[in-house]
Amino acid sequence: MELLLIDDHPLFRKALCRTLWELAEDLHVHEAATIAEALAILDGSVVMDLVLYDWRLPDGGGLRGLVAICQLLPSTPVVVVSANEDPDVIATALSAGARGYIPKSSSTGVINSALQLVLQGEIYVPSATLGHGHRPVMPPSRGDLLTARQAEVLSLLAEGYANKRIACALGIAEATVRAHVSDILHGLQVENRTEAVVRARRLGLLHLPSTSST
Repeated sequence: MELLLIDDHPLFRKALCRTLWELAEDLHVHEAATIAEALAILDGSVVMDLVLYDWRLPDGGGLRGLVAICQLLPSTPVVVVSANEDPDVIATALSAGARGYIPKSSSTGVINSALQLVLQGEIYVPSATLGHGHRPVMPPSRGDLLTARQAEVLSLLAEGYANKRIACALGIAEATVRAHVSDILHGLQVENRTEAVVRARRLGLLHLPSTSST
């Protein structure tokens, strides 16, 4: 099992590595202190099975770094492990494609249980977040997420098309495109186009066949 641990605190990485050995006997941990180091590791031939990502990193981190990692590894679960326990940050990370958010204050048992849950295909949300009234961000059923037309718009968004170009390509009004984009963001529980594309790729929506409709 190949795991990428992205955290700029050597002592925490060392402590977490001791905890992670319970996940798998053949575990191989790749360590990175920055996004740049992580990208250099990912530029190699190793296929990661799991990524642990600190929300705060010297060269950026946060949402931008998370989106970058998710884009590079659309099929690999990425879990945020951070000292930041702000419920809004947790919700943002989950909406951007993270498969879990583990506070650094969590016990060894909680960390292992959370990661095992993620490796089984589930999403881990810390109980403290639920206590603040935040609901877990669960992956919706693919068939219920988008209409055929919205799937077409999403596909063009993934190719970098602007609203006007999408309207021309599909033969619809630009205002209609804007409405579809708004519905897509709402349906995928994200804030912008980039997050929508990342989340859609993780859900496999960009690979689904679609038929035109208005």
